[in-house]
Amino acid sequence: MVEKLDQIEEVKKLDPKDMYSAVYNLPEQIEKAAEVAYKAEIKNISDKIDKVLVLGMGGSAIGGDVLQSVLFKEAKFPVFVNRDYDLPNWVDERTLVFAVSYSGHTVETVNSAKLSYSRGASVVAVTSGGVLKEFAKEKNLTLVEIPGGMAPRAAIGYVTIPSFAILERLGLISPKRKDIEETVSYLKKKREEFKIEVPTEQNVAKKVAKMMFKHIPVIYAVEEKWKVAAYRWKCQINENSKYPAFYHFFPELNHNEIMAWEAVDDVIKPLTLIFLYTSLEGEMKIRVEFMQEKISARGVPIFLWQAEGNNPLTQFFSLTYLGDFATVYLAYLADKDPFSIGYINELKLRIGQALS
Repeated sequence: MVEKLDQIEEVKKLDPKDMYSAVYNLPEQIEKAAEVAYKAEIKNISDKIDKVLVLGMGGSAIGGDVLQSVLFKEAKFPVFVNRDYDLPNWVDERTLVFAVSYSGHTVETVNSAKLSYSRGASVVAVTSGGVLKEFAKEKNLTLVEIPGGMAPRAAIGYVTIPSFAILERLGLISPKRKDIEETVSYLKKKREEFKIEVPTEQNVAKKVAKMMFKHIPVIYAVEEKWKVAAYRWKCQINENSKYPAFYHFFPELNHNEIMAWEAVDDVIKPLTLIFLYTSLEGEMKIRVEFMQEKISARGVPIFLWQAEGNNPLTQFFSLTYLGDFATVYLAYLADKDPFSIGYINELKLRIGQALS
């Protein structure tokens, strides 16, 4: 019997807006994002920056999380991410603010960008257009204008790479061009392994999708800095596959969530577990092996995925690119359109009607 995911023409009918191709073309998207960001005109940015704040919601916000994680060991300044209408009280003229809204119409981001400007912060707008672009032009702000027309979650290259490029150009972080080039090269290689033409038997992305099918995935990052990768998996499972999913990170989960795995069989049986890690050594190796031992004994399917790459940016994308493919394949298995976001759009409509 032919595997469902190997019936390419049939499953592609579930994907009329072609989320699959958006995933497949991520390497080219990252190249384009870098090209745009390195050419953008830098305007009205203070030379006394001592902190960075990234504004965003949903798929547009994750670039801030990636920035925070990738610069964890490098940055001499704190990096914060703000998902709200309002701002922390400390935002001032020494704050560099990246206002990231793929559409340019995200109300929370536009509002907090305007507040940032009113406090004297240096604001960089990363957007494909909309109200945010108009605001940036009106106030003569640095504008990184990215191509539009995609689902925000599929535009992860466009919402992630510009902040690295701008920070590098300001002399606040080390050069990142080689890291970006390595990331692109890695992703081009891996997509040949994950692409839909590769049969399920040889395709790890399809195998992971099958493992998650009719289960509730739990994603664990083995290092706190990669909780953003686990969160990316969770959100992709939610939005692409229309599945519930949960995430946590070591070592924190060993102080609380570990006890949830003592639940009765009826609670445990629907779960499947994915570990994301860069290396397993010392105490962390003991922690992970202990969890594997206890959880596999309960009959829970477990999958481990190791980061690759010589720099944190490549390592992040190496952890998440598999999930991007697998969640599209999971949508196909579940007979879902990976592009559609019905409830999100319904909620936006209801809020708009209530406020009009």
